[in-house]
Amino acid sequence: MAAAVDEQVLMRAIEAVSFVMDDVRLFLDTHPQDADALAYYNKARGERDALVAQYTAAYGPLNFYQAGGSTQWNWVQGPWPWQIER
Repeated sequence: MAAAVDEQVLMRAIEAVSFVMDDVRLFLDTHPQDADALAYYNKARGERDALVAQYTAAYGPLNFYQAGGSTQWNWVQGPWPWQIER
């Protein structure tokens, strides 16, 4: 079983890959036919999706788009930010 990743480390990784995606998306606005840039964006998106899934599994939904559930609303199941001891 793999060790849990620290929440702050995981958040920093999500923020970093999100920045990469934003930067590449700006490049693609002016170079929409660049296949390498699009492939890089898709790779970064896959990495971000995996990181967000890891975060959600360990700490709960990262934002309200991930809330829901098949049998109950789960947005408020975890602790609120001010309830987390640091």
